[in-house]
Amino acid sequence: MRVLLTGGSGFVGGHVARHLAAEGHELRLLVRPTSDTAFIDDLTFERALGDLRRPDSLAVACAGMDAVVHCAAVLRAVRQEDFMQANRAGTGCLARSAAEAGVQRFVYISSIAAQGPSRSLTPEPPDTPLHPVSAYGRSKAAGEVEILKQSGRMQITMLRPPLVYGPADAGLLAFFWMARRGFAVRLGDGSNLVDAIYGPDLAGAVGAVLSADVPQVAKFHVSNESGPYSWNQLLAALGTAAGRRLWIPSVPPACFHGLARCSEWWSRLTNNEPMLDRARVLEMRQPAWLCDPSSLTQETGWQANTALADGMQDTFNWYREQGWI
Repeated sequence: MRVLLTGGSGFVGGHVARHLAAEGHELRLLVRPTSDTAFIDDLTFERALGDLRRPDSLAVACAGMDAVVHCAAVLRAVRQEDFMQANRAGTGCLARSAAEAGVQRFVYISSIAAQGPSRSLTPEPPDTPLHPVSAYGRSKAAGEVEILKQSGRMQITMLRPPLVYGPADAGLLAFFWMARRGFAVRLGDGSNLVDAIYGPDLAGAVGAVLSADVPQVAKFHVSNESGPYSWNQLLAALGTAAGRRLWIPSVPPACFHGLARCSEWWSRLTNNEPMLDRARVLEMRQPAWLCDPSSLTQETGWQANTALADGMQDTFNWYREQGWI
């Protein structure tokens, strides 16, 4: 299958590129002139220079493709409108371009943040009404709405992963850096529950939906069935991977909010993305972010293959080998 991949120079997209290449798909990557593709430069792929904000470049990139896998997203932004510009408007533009080019399948890497936190300790199904709590989550939900406008023209699959970790991930890098030095921090008592997925396993889910006969419009959770995990369990797995007994002080939510305010102020001053913002703290404070991947397994046969301990160890080893920690 000829596949256009966005976000291939990033963490999730890089793992998707590796998996699809290994399965024998012909890859075309939408990249900007400044994109750093070092993580996947050993792969064979065609480059399509373009930008989600330029419809003309998207039309060229989508031409002749059988499928589009959309991984690119803005995760942090200086201004909240930046989320919508990329994750809603850019996604909608790509979906329209794909439909107009005759693309048959469109796979969107959305997020559990688009659906919203669990309102009980039972996972809510993917067709639950969306109730995001952050600017990022709202923009990803808006991206889903934009894609669904093309549902009569191509097959659409939404994948909603929870916490994603693995080699090349910068999102949890700070926690691995701390763990190597024998400490970590947690918000409150660490009892908050989250599901998680190892990056290469998420990539496997993309390959599974591309090869399976899934419904015309499908929404799936993508997570490891051994979850959910408390933050205390995640940090314990980090400590094991680092070979350290971690000192883990509890930081009150008010302190995290204070740090987020400082980060936002510095972001506006320097015009750089904030490392932490109040919306992300709000997400972290939710009691549970739960997924149920059973429908994905039923439709495609996919299952996550990597245990949390193994994934954390592989990730820690990769960071250390690359000199990141």
